[in-house]
Amino acid sequence: MEAKLDSTLQWLDPRDARFDWLNLADWEAQGDGFQPVRVAKSWRDKWPVKTARRGRSAAGIALRFRSDSKRLVVRVTFSNVADEAATPAVAWERSRPSFFSLYRDGRYVTSMAALNHFEQQDVTIFESAPAGESEVRLLLPFYYRNAELILHRIGIDAGAKLVRAAPDRRPRVLFHGDSITHGHGVTSPRETYVAQASDMLDCVGMNFGFGGSAWGDNAIAQTIASRSDWDVLTIMIGCNSLAGADGDGKPEPVARYLEKYDAYIQTIRAAHPSKPILCITPILNRADLKSGGNINGERPELYRDGMTRIVRERQKRDANLDFLDGLSMVNDPLFLLVSDLVHPNDAGMHRIAQGVAAALRPLLEKLR
Repeated sequence: MEAKLDSTLQWLDPRDARFDWLNLADWEAQGDGFQPVRVAKSWRDKWPVKTARRGRSAAGIALRFRSDSKRLVVRVTFSNVADEAATPAVAWERSRPSFFSLYRDGRYVTSMAALNHFEQQDVTIFESAPAGESEVRLLLPFYYRNAELILHRIGIDAGAKLVRAAPDRRPRVLFHGDSITHGHGVTSPRETYVAQASDMLDCVGMNFGFGGSAWGDNAIAQTIASRSDWDVLTIMIGCNSLAGADGDGKPEPVARYLEKYDAYIQTIRAAHPSKPILCITPILNRADLKSGGNINGERPELYRDGMTRIVRERQKRDANLDFLDGLSMVNDPLFLLVSDLVHPNDAGMHRIAQGVAAALRPLLEKLR
């Protein structure tokens, strides 16, 4: 049953035309609310099951509007997504509260946590805004199992003005990758390397990361190729394949993965022949720190060397394809979570943001 609405607020449908939503593919009806998704069902149905599930996460979805309201409240329900396995890592993920990150007039203000449960709740984003009208930008929660959400209403002061924010003309960067791009390891949306790099570059960043499920499947490349809302693309995949298996868990030798990787780039490039694309190889991984190879007896350097070779060969005929060595950003376990030696900690995420921003800066300067 829906809780009583605060009568001092005007409660708006999240699909109100005065709201500008970034990186939103569709609204999917859920009871008396709507779930914002990054990938439309028509595409998700073509994807591996796990990747498709991650496409329902709100990571990278952001709300923009202008208002003089002193308060902003979001009525939301976090979906109770079924666990894939009963492991300490999964328990840790589920125990993490979902954070919203607030920007006002282009400047980061704060991040605030919702209650960590799967019942309808009202999350107060702010309740004492500075006097006057301002542009509000709100990054939605980004995590795995607690960032599939249903938006019921968005509340602002009853007498407040609400208008659509002016079009954002800054270059748009689509950041594609696995859990490192998705944001595993940090607390709030603003702390992901996607958000940090976007702030450093003064560009519009869109998070297209899919935790634990970026295996280089061409259906995902086709989805990216179908989009026209990005000016620059980064591709940071490979980590999920270092174990030597594909999305179905079947053994996949490095030679097969490299064929997929080359076809992945080709699929996107065919649709966007001149847009800048930055290819990034995996950062340090626990596989690097172990002796021996994966289930196929192959070491991580075979993947990195092969990916590098493919990009370098393509660069001979593609002036808009750029390369970034992931190890140049994180090559020390000091910058990884001690719990898994895969995902960057806060310091590691900042190093990735700095490295990616440095590589993207000259590409964006050409577009301004």
